[in-house]
Amino acid sequence: MTQEGEKRIIDKIVQMAETEVHKFTSEAEKEAEELRKETAQKAASEAQDIINRGTQEAKREKQRIIADARLKAKRKKMSMQEQLMEESFDQTSKYLQELFSKGKDAECNYDTIITNFIKEAAEIIGDPSLKLSFNERDKKRFQPLLPQINEKVTQALGKKVMLTILDKTISSLGGVSVKTEDGTVGVDNTIESRMSRFNEGLKTEATKILF
Repeated sequence: MTQEGEKRIIDKIVQMAETEVHKFTSEAEKEAEELRKETAQKAASEAQDIINRGTQEAKREKQRIIADARLKAKRKKMSMQEQLMEESFDQTSKYLQELFSKGKDAECNYDTIITNFIKEAAEIIGDPSLKLSFNERDKKRFQPLLPQINEKVTQALGKKVMLTILDKTISSLGGVSVKTEDGTVGVDNTIESRMSRFNEGLKTEATKILF
């Protein structure tokens, strides 16, 4: 074989080798580019997932903080309401004590209040003969007024009523306890009892007025 022939064979082999190298290089570059794109997409997706999780977590934390703040504000409001209502009831109690002591003020008359308490109890009990119990102060106050009260209650009910004040006094801020002759049926219209019965209603009304 001549040198010329050998050279052609070598050139052919080199050409084929270069073609294969180029082919492998192109395929490797293509695979590398696809891998790079996939990696970039995956990284972007993971990054977005992290952002989404962070956003959701921040949203939940914000909602938790707002809910906690609202709860604290509600508790504070309720505490202030309770305090103001207690102060209102204290003022009411003081006013009633002054009213009971003086007997009347510009708007209220204690005699009228007691008469209404007795009339209300008489209507509930339905017995014409009733026994009245007062505290020591009110017993002295209403003993001389009993005939007038008896007449007013009789007129209001439209039937004869016989009222008697018991010698034994009760421990009470004010008001009156009304019972039948045998003491089996009665209505406790003392101030403490009435305030206790209407406690929730009073709180509701106080809330409306105060808030």
